[in-house]
Amino acid sequence: MRFWISVLALCCCLCSTVTLAQPLRVVTLTNDSTEAMLALGITPVGATRSLVGNPWFPHITNQMTGVTVVGQELNPNIELIASLKPDLILGSKQKLGRLKPILTLIAPTVFVKDNRRQWQQNFMTYARAVDEMVAGQQRLDCLNTQINTLNVALAQQPLKSVSVIRFNPGQVRMYQLDSFTGELFAALGLQRPPAQQVHAYGVSNFSRERIHELDADILFYFTYGTRRQQSTLQYRDTFMRDASWQQLNVVRQQQVYSMDDVIWNTANGVLAAEIALAQIPALFSLPVPPELNSCHLPAKP
Repeated sequence: MRFWISVLALCCCLCSTVTLAQPLRVVTLTNDSTEAMLALGITPVGATRSLVGNPWFPHITNQMTGVTVVGQELNPNIELIASLKPDLILGSKQKLGRLKPILTLIAPTVFVKDNRRQWQQNFMTYARAVDEMVAGQQRLDCLNTQINTLNVALAQQPLKSVSVIRFNPGQVRMYQLDSFTGELFAALGLQRPPAQQVHAYGVSNFSRERIHELDADILFYFTYGTRRQQSTLQYRDTFMRDASWQQLNVVRQQQVYSMDDVIWNTANGVLAAEIALAQIPALFSLPVPPELNSCHLPAKP
């Protein structure tokens, strides 16, 4: 109780000095909010640890020098966050909605509804919170130019439908339209098998009896890569030896590919989306269009 009284006293002091027009000290509690700040040229003073990496995802490590680790996405350190004296806290209601009342006592707190989906809308929510709507829209305009260019190129190639799954410890998850990958592939004009052409996040504990539903022109899979990785790899290999898997046309045509779980599934941020788009030409044997350039904005002084 004494700890929380101390924290609340500190919070009240901090809140009296907040300036929302241009926050200088931002704490990010999800990777997508961290990536949003980095994309806008703002380095957070604190951020939750990446789910993979030590402590950051490899694709953001070089931009996170000096950033304080404030715990994990599902269990941030409230006292440490308060000690950083942030002007603004960003995160996700889906991950941390239960903590918003105490976080708002530390600093104004902006949460997106669900950081696993609607990455473009979430990015603009974060951009609005730091008064960077123009820069945020410029970033998305650049990315959408890339998406439109790739959409045209993909329409000319023979692989039209895409299946997406992830191997977790002891289970398979099948992804649907309202996921990071689902939104990217839909924007690129790629179709999904009927069981995946559904407006939902995905199906966990996907059974082997449903393997036939995975057939498509091309199948991408991710592999959970933090804890219990060895058991996950063993489960994946057993799943792929199943007779139903071997009978899939996509398997027979050797159109099954492993994808980076961080970039294509776990990060959910604007920087991950940019990297994923840059990989599309190689994945589909397309020429690299000149429009597929970097959308980086200059770092803030």
